[in-house]
Amino acid sequence: MRDQPAGLRRFLRKAREGDDLLHAPFRVTSHRGHTLQTFQSLELALEAAEALGPDHYVTDRRGLQIWNPERKLLRNEE
Repeated sequence: MRDQPAGLRRFLRKAREGDDLLHAPFRVTSHRGHTLQTFQSLELALEAAEALGPDHYVTDRRGLQIWNPERKLLRNEE
């Protein structure tokens, strides 16, 4: 993800600053809710979900959806 959009860079910067917005592990799930892979890194989870295709999402430890292929980042988009 070398060419990250500005919104994603801001989102990841806030997460690194300890805003307690994100909760590892991050899970790449199918549209049916099956966990396919688990990551400690949000960036790796986002890359995996994009590579797997449009029916895959990223959720955090609490099960909150962080990313989907249609809207990209869902939490703290501003």
